[in-house]
Amino acid sequence: VEFLYCDLASMKSIRQFVQRFRAKNCPLHVLVNNAGVMLVPERKTEDGFEEHFGLNYLGHFLLTNLLLDMLKQSGTHSHNARIITVSSATHYVGKLHLNDLQSRCSYSPHGAYAQSKLALVLFTYRLQHLLTANGSHVTANVVDPGVVNTELYKHVFWVVKVAKWMTAWIFFK
Repeated sequence: VEFLYCDLASMKSIRQFVQRFRAKNCPLHVLVNNAGVMLVPERKTEDGFEEHFGLNYLGHFLLTNLLLDMLKQSGTHSHNARIITVSSATHYVGKLHLNDLQSRCSYSPHGAYAQSKLALVLFTYRLQHLLTANGSHVTANVVDPGVVNTELYKHVFWVVKVAKWMTAWIFFK
C-alpha cells in the first residue's frame, strides 16, 4: 500500500496527484469518489469556490476527468473499470442554481450540500451515458451509503449532536 496525498478542495493538488499517479504507470481499475464536507459554515476553497460545491463536486469532477483515459485503458470487455461516486439521498431536495452555483446570493449549508450532491448525481448519470455511447469498458455509478456515523456531522447544531450521540448506535451504519 502506498499513500498519495490529494486535497480535493485544491485544483492544484488534484493535478499534482494525477501527475504523481500517472508517473507510476499502473492500471486504474476502480476510482471511488468519497471525500466530502457537510453543512460547513460559509467558506471558500483555495481556488475561491464555495466549499461544498468546490470539494464535493468540482474536486471529484476534475479528478475523474483527469483519470478517465487511464480508466478506459484499464477496462476490458470482460472486466470493466469502475467509477463509484458516493452521494447522498439529500440530492432529492437539492436544487441546481445555475445562476448561483457558488451560493453567493443566499448561503444555506443545507442548500449548498444538497446542490453539491445533486450535481454529483447528474454528472455521474451523464458520464455513464457518454461511456455507454462510446462503447467504453468503464462504468460510472453513484451510490447513497445511507446514514453513516462519521465526522461529517461535526457542524450540526448541538441538539442534533446530542440526538446523534444517543441514537447513532441504533440507526447509523
